[in-house]
Amino acid sequence: MVMGFFIKTWGYVFSLLPFSCLAILTQFLAYVFVSIPSCRRRILLSNLKHAFPYWNDVRTKSVAKKSAARMFEMGFFSLTYPFLSKDKLRRTLLFPEKVERELHDLRKSGRPLLILVPHVCLFETLVTSPYFRPQRGKTLGAIYRPNKNAELDLWINRARLKTGMKTFARKEGLLRARNHLRKGNWLIVLFDQNAGIKGVKATFLDRLCSISRLPDLLAKQPDLACVYVSPRRHSFFQAKLEVKNLEVKPQGTHLDAHRLLEQEIRDCPDGLPEWLWSHGKWKTNDMPHEFFHLQTNKKSKIDFPDLTRKTKLWIRMPNWLGDIIMAIPLIRSVRSSRPDAEITLLCQKQYASFLESLRIAEHIIPLPDKRGIGYFASFLAWRKHYPDAMLLFTNSFRGDLEAFIIGAKLRFGMVRKHLRPLLNARWKVPEEMTQFHQTRVWEGLLRNFGLKEETDLSALPRLEGPKGKSIEKIRIGLAPGSNNTPSKRWPVESWIVICENLISESQGKEITLELFGTNQDKSLCASIKHSLPSSLCIDHAGKTSLVELMNHFRQLDVLLCNDSGAMHLANAAGTPVVAIFGPTDPSITGPIYESTSIAIQSNTADPIESIEPKTVVKEALQVIGLQV
Repeated sequence: MVMGFFIKTWGYVFSLLPFSCLAILTQFLAYVFVSIPSCRRRILLSNLKHAFPYWNDVRTKSVAKKSAARMFEMGFFSLTYPFLSKDKLRRTLLFPEKVERELHDLRKSGRPLLILVPHVCLFETLVTSPYFRPQRGKTLGAIYRPNKNAELDLWINRARLKTGMKTFARKEGLLRARNHLRKGNWLIVLFDQNAGIKGVKATFLDRLCSISRLPDLLAKQPDLACVYVSPRRHSFFQAKLEVKNLEVKPQGTHLDAHRLLEQEIRDCPDGLPEWLWSHGKWKTNDMPHEFFHLQTNKKSKIDFPDLTRKTKLWIRMPNWLGDIIMAIPLIRSVRSSRPDAEITLLCQKQYASFLESLRIAEHIIPLPDKRGIGYFASFLAWRKHYPDAMLLFTNSFRGDLEAFIIGAKLRFGMVRKHLRPLLNARWKVPEEMTQFHQTRVWEGLLRNFGLKEETDLSALPRLEGPKGKSIEKIRIGLAPGSNNTPSKRWPVESWIVICENLISESQGKEITLELFGTNQDKSLCASIKHSLPSSLCIDHAGKTSLVELMNHFRQLDVLLCNDSGAMHLANAAGTPVVAIFGPTDPSITGPIYESTSIAIQSNTADPIESIEPKTVVKEALQVIGLQV
C-alpha cells in the first residue's frame, strides 16, 4: 500500500511538469547512471560493445547515455500517462499517411491481427493512443510480462485497462489471448530475446539468444494477419508509428520480426538507442551449471558451424609450461562444446607466441611485466572488453583477483584447500580425485559446469615447420633440466652415462644426440656435450623458441627427460617420451597425450639419483627399436 501511494504520488507530480523539464531530468539521470559503476550499467555498455565492437569508447558511452535517457523516459511515461489529458494522450503517437491507410485496410478486413512490437522505450504509446484501435466493435488486447514489483505492476496494468484494453499475463493468459484473436480482435505481443530454456535458440546481432515461440503459437489462428509495429521515438513522450506486414507462418513468424528489429538497429547510426540496451537481452546458456555445453533443442533455428563467436570467454592460463600443455585438451573441448565462444587466453609473456601458433583461441593477451599495483592497472583497462565469463586454471588468490578486477560475470575455478571467495562458480575437488591426473581434475571442474564433450588427447596438429622424421639416422633428444623444482633433476653424471651407453648400443646405426633446455640449462647441457664426441652431439639449449622446440621434437625418435615442460611439449607433439620421475607422481603430472610415453620413477623412499642409467637406456632402445 505504501509503495502504491508513493508510485501514484510521483506519477501525479511528474504529470504536472512540462515535458521539457522531464526531458532534462532524464538526461541528468542518464549521466549519473552511466557515470556510476553498477551491474545494470555494465550490462548496457557490454551489450553495446558486443554489438558494435568497432565503436570507440567515446561513441559507445555517448550512445549508452542516450539509451539510459530513453530507459528513464519509458519509466516516467508509464508513471504519468494515467494523469495526462486526453489531448496530450492523442499526441503521444503520430501516424504517417501511409500507416493510416494500412491500419484502415486492416480494420476494414475484419481479420484478427497479431501485432509484434519490439521492446522500445515508447511502446506504451500503442496503449495510450485512442487511434491505435481496431474499431468496428473489436477490441485491442496485449500479452504482458508481469513486473517484478507487484505494486508497480498493478498500477501499470490498471492504467492499461482504463484505456479500454484487455490484458493477458504471459504465463496464465495464453488460452484467453487465443480466444481474443479468434473473435477477430487485435493482440499486441511485446517480443524480446530472453525466453529462457523454453525458447528457440537463434542469433540476434550475431549473438546467441533465446526467442519465444509465443507468436508462432498465436499465429495458428485461421485468417490471421500479422504486422511488425515499431513506435519509433520522434520527440519526448512522442513516437511515430512504423508498420510492416509479416507473412504468417506455422514456424518462423517470430524470427522474421527479430530480423526486422535487427535491421533497424544496424541501420540506425546510433544503434537504435530507444531499444532498451540496459536489459539482459542475451542471457542464454549463461547459468553456471550449463555454461560449458551449448544446450539446444529440436526447434533450434541455428546450425552450430554457422555461429559467430561472440560469447566472450577469457581463460587464465597456468604459469608453468607443463601445466599449460596439460590444459590444452580442455580448451579444445570447450571450443567444440561452445562454438559461439570467442576465447581469449591470458598467459605469461614467454608463452604467447607458442599459444598463438596452436590457434586454439581468437586472442592471446600476455600478462603485464609490472609488479605491485601497476600490475593490476592493466586488468582495470581490460574491463572494457566486457568478458562474459572467465575460467581459471590457476589456483591462487592473485589469479582470482585478476578475474574479479576484469569484471567477468562468471568466474570459474576449483577449490582444493583455500576457499577462493572472489570466484562465484566454484567446484570443490572431491577427495577421491585428489590423486587423479591434473588434466582429469580440470576436466572434473568443467564437467561440473556442463561440459559433455570427450576430452581430445590426440597429439597437437602440425601447423608449421618441417614434416616427417629422417630415415637415415636415429635422433635422440635429451632434456636434462627442470626449471621449477631442482629436486626433479636427474644428476648430470647419469645423463653422461646414458649418452655413452646409447652410443655404444647403437648397433652400427648413425645416431645423433640433441640437447634441449632453457637459458638456465645452458651450463648443464654444456657439461654433457663436452663429455661426448662433438660429431654426435648438438646443443640447442637456450637457442630455440617454444614453437621451434616443438618442431625439433617432432623430428626426434625419442626424448629422454625429467618431469618438465619439455616432457609435456614432446608428448603433445606426438614424440615418444621416456621420462624420469623423482618426487613427483607420474599419475598426476605425467604425459597425458595419446603417444608413446614411459615413466621411470624412483622408489618413494629413495631420491631421484637412485634410478640406474641402464634402466633408462633399456627403455629408450626399446622405443627406437634397437632392442626388444
